[in-house]
Amino acid sequence: MKDLRGANGIVTGASRGLGVLIADALADEGVNLVIAARSADGLEKVRGDVAAKGVKVVSVPTDVTDLAQLENLVARAETELGPIDLLVNNAGIEAYHPYHQYPVEGIEQLVQVNLMAPMLLTRLVLPGMIERNRGHIVQMASLAGKGGFPCQAPYAATKSALIMLTHVLRAELTETNVGCSSVCPGFVADEGMYADMLRDTGVEASRLLGVSKPDKVAKAVVKAIKRNSSELIVNPTPMRGVMVATEMFPDINPRVMKTFGVISLAKRMVDAYARSR
Repeated sequence: MKDLRGANGIVTGASRGLGVLIADALADEGVNLVIAARSADGLEKVRGDVAAKGVKVVSVPTDVTDLAQLENLVARAETELGPIDLLVNNAGIEAYHPYHQYPVEGIEQLVQVNLMAPMLLTRLVLPGMIERNRGHIVQMASLAGKGGFPCQAPYAATKSALIMLTHVLRAELTETNVGCSSVCPGFVADEGMYADMLRDTGVEASRLLGVSKPDKVAKAVVKAIKRNSSELIVNPTPMRGVMVATEMFPDINPRVMKTFGVISLAKRMVDAYARSR
């Protein structure tokens, strides 16, 4: 989808953080939007700001763990805007625990938000896209889904699953004009979950690991849609090459994590996360 003007899209997790910037970036391209999140007040503020760009924006408060609310989100989007051309599954949560100490209810909630919700919402919009032979779905994944991150096993597992979901759907949709992409940021400065963690705890990633500017992540979403990219990694450091190497030679992954300071950073994040709760 090279020309997005006049397209209709849904963005989840759009009341704050990266979701707001993604909505802004799509609005700059002329996309009409339905924005979704749990916070009605937060959504309404974003709705007003994004609508000022000259596109139609509708806010639909939604708990993405509730299938009935996801169905309502799609129905409202089709009623208010028309056929859905774009879906950005951005809503997500994270936590830091050694896996053997990870609360069972925390695992269940994270899988529901980070994986089940995107899979179900994708399933809801896909038939219409296939019927119209037009559309694009973006899964907001993570570098954690490429190489893992210690003490974030459920988070990394869900993000890896979204990447694989994208690859499988692309294979299934080869003979259509419906595209799928996964966008994989590393640590994101200023906005998003890492920025929240940094504000809460002061634990900062090393320069070797690097951080990405949130506007670059939002621009990567637009780029992925326009180019129908399978996967875009957004990180300013050599981590792209490192991820390729660890995928080719997975046995080296623990050594790479130690060399890049990932293991020590994870331990500090676990301690800081526990203190902040």
